[in-house]
Amino acid sequence: MSIIQGDGFSVNVIKSKRRKTMALKVSRTDVSIHIPATLPIAMAKTFIEQKTSWIQQKLQQQSQRQLPERQFTDNELFFFLGEPYSLRLIQQNTTPSVIKTQQYIEFCGRLNRLSKKSIRNSLILWYKQQAEQFLNSRTTWFANKIGLTPKSITVKTYKARWGSCTNKAEIQYNWKLIQAPPDIIDYVIIHELCHIQHHNHSPTFWQLVEKHYPDFKLARTWLKNNGHKFEI
Repeated sequence: MSIIQGDGFSVNVIKSKRRKTMALKVSRTDVSIHIPATLPIAMAKTFIEQKTSWIQQKLQQQSQRQLPERQFTDNELFFFLGEPYSLRLIQQNTTPSVIKTQQYIEFCGRLNRLSKKSIRNSLILWYKQQAEQFLNSRTTWFANKIGLTPKSITVKTYKARWGSCTNKAEIQYNWKLIQAPPDIIDYVIIHELCHIQHHNHSPTFWQLVEKHYPDFKLARTWLKNNGHKFEI
């Protein structure tokens, strides 16, 4: 993978035989440019130079949105289906476990022997399990309603996307999505189901999304503005 040095930032160059146009992506951790495999690097460099101000602005916005590093201590807030829950640490001489009550997400285990990393890993495992159950059930419900059935549904870890759909109709979701409100999750589900029929983001694709989720633009904006809160 090539790297282009910009004005105060580095850009990872990602080539794809399937891509026909250039696209810049800016996340909390990096900047990347996605280009057709045959496109000269010099053209990508020129494009980055033209977009330098935009990239710098996006990087600044991302840095301002970063939340304090999680400490995994009592009363720290975590989200589940859009609702905030206080973390509650309970000392028990048992295998680590996580339980959700009306007010708390409770972590039970040998606290004197466990590191923050261990607590974090247990919470992530619990979130993944909840995401698998909820997203499988909800996707199946929408698939029957819309008439677009995925070949498979899996939950994965993504840095900069909420879901994806392959050409074989295999849908993958980011487990962090389980922290969003149900109506926002519904948008992502419908978005990926619509990709079964349209493997692109053409006007026809968005028309199909809008047919089944009229407020899709609001949901997209909500995820853009709030998705960073779901880092664990």
